[in-house]
Amino acid sequence: MGVIVQGERSFSTINPLIMEAIHITLPQKSRAVRLIDITQPSAIALATAAVRHHPVLVQLPTVFALLAAPTSEGARQLDNCKMRLAGKNYGTAIGSLHKFLAQAQPASLPASFNTARHFSNMEGAFIRLQFRQRHCQSQTLRNGTHQGLLLSGAFRELFISIENAFEDYPSDDMWSGNNYGAPLCTSCNISGDPGGSIVSLDKAMEFARQRKIPFIITTKNAACEKGSYPIFGFSHEGVHLHRRGPGMERFAGRIPASLQRWQA
Repeated sequence: MGVIVQGERSFSTINPLIMEAIHITLPQKSRAVRLIDITQPSAIALATAAVRHHPVLVQLPTVFALLAAPTSEGARQLDNCKMRLAGKNYGTAIGSLHKFLAQAQPASLPASFNTARHFSNMEGAFIRLQFRQRHCQSQTLRNGTHQGLLLSGAFRELFISIENAFEDYPSDDMWSGNNYGAPLCTSCNISGDPGGSIVSLDKAMEFARQRKIPFIITTKNAACEKGSYPIFGFSHEGVHLHRRGPGMERFAGRIPASLQRWQA
């Protein structure tokens, strides 16, 4: 069974839908945006194929997000899609936690919180690590740091699929000498929009129509608490909170109190 597109016919094979999703344009506002549930058998393959050509709009449990290829071209596409303001950086959506942690600078993590088992407790948050030396600046690096969003279930499967698809792509200066293949991940909105991140399907569909994004990967597992995910920065000195977000109470119990460098 192929992808089921909500409100339209089923497809017995993924290839025609992938090709249509890649090449379709939305010249008029009335044209419907396709809604594809992430649990449908071919949804992940569709998104993995499409992200090579344009950003993919995904409904995460608390917020709508854009995914793009982990390349300078992917960052350029996001810049155009979001009308990105200067001085912003892109995070990623973590596929393999081991590969993410392998990018961290030696001795930059807390001695008591430095393994994949420890960091698996950070599901539902961005994890900021020291990927490169502090002088490194790029679309994905700020003072050498980079942050990745850790989720579970079908979302993680999607992120892993995209990461695997870019495993052997050519060296990209955006990563300062050591490519990282997880998809770029950013909020689905126009950069600097006073309305903030998009959390409703209606607004996400309007954004997709305006920015000519042909489909949205949706979920039935939306969380009650909405908003952008919290950001935690890890260093050998401890854990700093760079942005509050849904589920803050959980993380206070998952990160050792001796490492917490923020006020409740």
